[in-house]
Amino acid sequence: MTRIVILLLVCGLVLAGMLLALPGRWVAAGPVRVTPLPPVEVTDGRAGSCYSNYYEHGNRPFLPLVHAAGVRHDRIDVIWAVVEPENDAWNFGPYDELFADVLAEGIELVAILQWTPDWAATGAHVSGAFQMPERPPGWYAPLTRTHEGREAMTAAPAAWSSVPAGLHLPWNDPGNHWGDFVYKTVSRYKGIVEVWEIWNEPDGNWGTWDGTPADYARLLKVGYQATKAANPEATVLFGGLMYWANPLFFEQVLALLKDDPAAPANNHFFDVMSVHFYSRSSDAYTMVNHVRQRMRAYVPDHPIWLTETGVPVHDGPYPGLRTEFSATEVEAAAYLIQSYANGIAAGLGRYHWFRAHDGDMAEHFGLAHDETYLRPAYVAYQVAATYLISPTFVTREERGDLRNVTLWGTPHGRVSVLWNQSPITQTYLLPAALPTATLASQWGVTRTTAATDVLVGSAQYLAYTVTLPAATARRPPPNDHDYIIGGAAVILIESETVNEPPTATVHPLPAVVYVPVVTVTWEGRDNQAGIWQYDVQVRDGLDGAWTDWQSSTGVTAGQFAGEHDHTYYFRARATDRVGHRAPWPEAGQAETTFNLVSTFQLHIGAFFADDNRNGMQDISGTVRLEETLTQVALHFLDGAGRDVITPTVDHSWAFTVPVYAGETYHLGATAPGYKRGLPFSWPRGGTVYTYTRDALGLWPVEHIYLPVILRQRVTVGG
Repeated sequence: MTRIVILLLVCGLVLAGMLLALPGRWVAAGPVRVTPLPPVEVTDGRAGSCYSNYYEHGNRPFLPLVHAAGVRHDRIDVIWAVVEPENDAWNFGPYDELFADVLAEGIELVAILQWTPDWAATGAHVSGAFQMPERPPGWYAPLTRTHEGREAMTAAPAAWSSVPAGLHLPWNDPGNHWGDFVYKTVSRYKGIVEVWEIWNEPDGNWGTWDGTPADYARLLKVGYQATKAANPEATVLFGGLMYWANPLFFEQVLALLKDDPAAPANNHFFDVMSVHFYSRSSDAYTMVNHVRQRMRAYVPDHPIWLTETGVPVHDGPYPGLRTEFSATEVEAAAYLIQSYANGIAAGLGRYHWFRAHDGDMAEHFGLAHDETYLRPAYVAYQVAATYLISPTFVTREERGDLRNVTLWGTPHGRVSVLWNQSPITQTYLLPAALPTATLASQWGVTRTTAATDVLVGSAQYLAYTVTLPAATARRPPPNDHDYIIGGAAVILIESETVNEPPTATVHPLPAVVYVPVVTVTWEGRDNQAGIWQYDVQVRDGLDGAWTDWQSSTGVTAGQFAGEHDHTYYFRARATDRVGHRAPWPEAGQAETTFNLVSTFQLHIGAFFADDNRNGMQDISGTVRLEETLTQVALHFLDGAGRDVITPTVDHSWAFTVPVYAGETYHLGATAPGYKRGLPFSWPRGGTVYTYTRDALGLWPVEHIYLPVILRQRVTVGG
């Protein structure tokens, strides 16, 4: 690795000097000698590649190259026809060597279990490199594939895409050859390979899988059961979807898995959905979200990995086949950063570039053509793996033709990936979190830039003005209006001098509160960027779960309503203006107990018919007293209309009962022709409240008579 990197650094020294001298120039015309950046040492493990294991027998020059690019996962085939060329005749030797080489470079493995040997097939088929069917408009996938061990497969009678014999049997039945292969292979490499993919592009309809969706659902179920039996900690991937060849395939499989009674206890027989998207850089966002939405219609949410993406190049010293969706080497570098950022915005767990090098494919996807020639996409990969890592959260904005994916709270601070989808150079105003920032190009060239005051309408704020190059990658006529890749991406990095999260705390509360609502306050401190927003959680009792109370708020106080005899615990965290977010403290930062119960004492000596509703037992202007009522139906109800004490019929009423602050109670008194209702509520608990009346008047019931309107039925034509 050291010899190769130093050689390339020396060869690219002149170019690097030119780019540093011209910081506004993000792309170079024509073939270029790429200057790799220093090896990526710190990354978040998202970055992966495909088939970096070439060549063979200890000659693996692409492994150190991709590791220096930031790759930490490589996706390769484990071919059943190679491992078990005859029933129960095992040949693990090639993979023992291969896996040791990959792991020695610090790269983990994603191993695809696939390709039925002839002896286990249910039908005979032709193996080799298959041509795709005609692509639907607007979609693309690679034309040809080759695989490790292809020569061994070709030399044997092959039915590699066939449904295996015995698949209908239980996974551990001796007659289920697929289950046996998976179990023995995963068992052998437990602790070495922890991620297993069940077949590649089973939806391809181009020679990868000859079975139906039901056949694949069974293949996946058996593969999952065998894998977990061999290594319960292993991760099982749904076979990487080509998608465009049969967009409904994965939904048909998921519908079958949903109806399997054993599916809920087995994570629906897969741990990760695996997808392949090539057509345009936006697919890593739009199509990934589409697959997630459709997946959720059948099964609970699962992580999604983009296990293949890339763009074939048609220029440079090693041009490949030109297709409707091919691009220049520089455009491919833009594709990489844009799709990488879009994938993070879509919540992708992994991103695998297809592929590490061109190999013997007709289309050239490689980050490198061979071990001596790196493409601009190689450096773009280093840029992505360096800056687009470990965000606290991610936002994505479409502003006309302009795109902004912002990674908040990364180890570098706030990282905004900006590009332009239109064929016209445009500028982007990005509100500033800090007064200065670093601009990085897809070549890895950096320079410092300063924010300035801008006036938009009546609002003035500090912002960065970023020039975004025009898009150039478009399809041929008549679709030449369709730009599949944006212009060269620009990365703007706002970094604190010391990138660390702010602190936050909830102010102390009284040990006991006697009112239904308490004011909770909090504050935070940040070292440089300043507090942007707070989150506050509450827990009901020590055994309760923390739940969100205030989310993404800029205020520092809130009103909390509690229940009697409940103790509540509060904790806060803060997010600063570049997205650094403090972790939640394990324990509560403030607590309080609500005591809302009071004692209510009521005494009413008598009831009378208060005909004139003046509150006195008289008839104004006469000498006759209003009638004393002796048979009064009495109720005392809480806010839900429930009796607080036993109802009674009497000429007087006295009781003592506990009541709660914040709740409204109703005293109801009814006698023939008369009634009275009195509401009661109290501001706080822990108090004795009394209500005493020598006599309480009931008011006459008013009867309202409405006229009856008679309508004559009119019969049409009668």
